[in-house]
Amino acid sequence: MKVGVCCEFPGECSSGDFLKRSAQIAERVGFSSYWFGEHVLLFGAYESKYPYGGITSWGNDEPPIPDPRVPFVDPVMGMALVAAATSTIEIATAVMILPQRNPVVLAKELVCLDEMSGGRLTLGVGVGWCKDEGDAIGIDWANRGKLTDEYIDVMRTLWSEDAAEFAGPTISFKDAYMYPRPVNGSIPIMVGGDSGVALKRVARTGDGWLAYSVPVDEMAAKVTQLREITKQQGRDPDALRISKAIFSYTTKDELAQLREAGVHEFLLFKSGELAFEQAELTAQLEEAAAATVEVVKDW
Repeated sequence: MKVGVCCEFPGECSSGDFLKRSAQIAERVGFSSYWFGEHVLLFGAYESKYPYGGITSWGNDEPPIPDPRVPFVDPVMGMALVAAATSTIEIATAVMILPQRNPVVLAKELVCLDEMSGGRLTLGVGVGWCKDEGDAIGIDWANRGKLTDEYIDVMRTLWSEDAAEFAGPTISFKDAYMYPRPVNGSIPIMVGGDSGVALKRVARTGDGWLAYSVPVDEMAAKVTQLREITKQQGRDPDALRISKAIFSYTTKDELAQLREAGVHEFLLFKSGELAFEQAELTAQLEEAAAATVEVVKDW
């Protein structure tokens, strides 16, 4: 089994200096992947309710990021920096809020980054929880799920077809060419979310599932449900990559339970817990790797 890590956090941990150093340490101590979240805008007050209070190191703060003036890196820019600063670690998003993006422009950005990184890119997508942000960007919030489905199809079409043609509800083109091509044939697209709707999206179109807040004792049932609906879609459930978010408080016994439930890999969220200073940051990531990477490497 593999363990990835998310070190990014609004503030100094979103700086280029921190991202470069933390990714290099993460690669050296054995983490297999380095992940980025996304928010284009932060707000002083939110109408939307943050759905994950108490789950992560962010705690129960309302809003989840109390200071809206802190820097929060764009994930494509962050992945480009980390790709240049490392050589083997996978670079990914958990998650990019896909309906906020233009899928044609994004497809070009991602395929170029995939080529530059030697095929190390994975895209984790979600529909988003913050209507305030979606409204400011101008997306059709009520239809963000349908937009997500369409945009996935748009990108895969452009990455795979010559004289590509697409006619969707919002995006249309014909005789279109996009090069370079993904190094490994396509860029894996994992779907985040714990709801029934999210599982159906994974089953229908995802290369994998990014499970976040599912309790340990409910994970086996969720995986069984996902496998069943994936079969119903005429797809092979064994081909799905199943990743589960873990945290500093996740125990070894819980890791073992998640493995037995059908989880293939873990994503350790260290967001907001890491020091900026090099020696302490190194020690923290070494300790985190010892508690996770070393525990599961022979499973």
